[in-house]
Amino acid sequence: MNEIERLLRDLGHPGMWVEVTVLLACLAGAWAIAWFAGRRHAAESIWFGRVIIDGLLFPLLALAFTWVARSVVDDFQKVVLLRMAIPVLVSLAGIRFLARVLTVAFPASAIARLVERLFSWLAWVGAVLWIVGLLPPVLEELEAIQFSFGKTRLSVLALLQGALSAGAVMVVALWISATVERNVLRDTVDDLSLRKVASNAIRAVLLLVGFLFALSAVGVDLTALSVLGGALGVGIGFGLQKLASNYVSGFVILFERSLRIGDTVRVDNFEGIVADIKTRYTLIRALNGRESIVPNEKLITERIENLS
Repeated sequence: MNEIERLLRDLGHPGMWVEVTVLLACLAGAWAIAWFAGRRHAAESIWFGRVIIDGLLFPLLALAFTWVARSVVDDFQKVVLLRMAIPVLVSLAGIRFLARVLTVAFPASAIARLVERLFSWLAWVGAVLWIVGLLPPVLEELEAIQFSFGKTRLSVLALLQGALSAGAVMVVALWISATVERNVLRDTVDDLSLRKVASNAIRAVLLLVGFLFALSAVGVDLTALSVLGGALGVGIGFGLQKLASNYVSGFVILFERSLRIGDTVRVDNFEGIVADIKTRYTLIRALNGRESIVPNEKLITERIENLS
């Protein structure tokens, strides 16, 4: 008898109605608490989402209640359904966390949606393998497949674990930056341009720190990055002067507030409203809908008319 047949046989045990009742009670209790706590939540809330159940709090509460219920019911009868619910809720919590963080951090990014779908597929496949008992053999096979990079040998399992660890650290960094921007900067910084540069700087610093932690978790020697940093500096000095200049100019514009989002300006006889100030370029939109993308270096080194 294989694992799937054994699982189907176990689902027919006499005490299944008890597990169904307990699981429904756990889900109802998690929904009730999440609904009561998030009645006045913001639409971009990571904990509550748009309709309570698509936030992070509901699957976490359901997972905690189900875990406790499984431990209690296990003392009286055989547990099958509650054991199956654990990996499902773990996968759901991970998917909800990634989806909500990416939605808040990158609301209109197609790449973020692609990453979300890819992670969702991997999470559900892992949950199915966990439920049917095939996850340990699959992990052993992935560990057996190894590649050589010079004197280092890496397995497919180590690469997957490193990618998941790095992704988790980066998502947490995005979560912290989005929380700081939403709960701190919106209340303390009234100027839209200054708020934007502060949020960009916080996000960049947190992503850099998260990236370094992720590399350390994978096992990469961070001292080797000094060589990469030197090479990157040489590349910026010779080949990326314009690009680096535009990035620096963008931060200068935002800090000095010589131009602000909403100002009416004229650049090379093109008149329009500053719609957005990116780190590399500034977007100017005319009244007829035409848009001009102006490199930030141009706004620093040349004469610009601010009609506001």
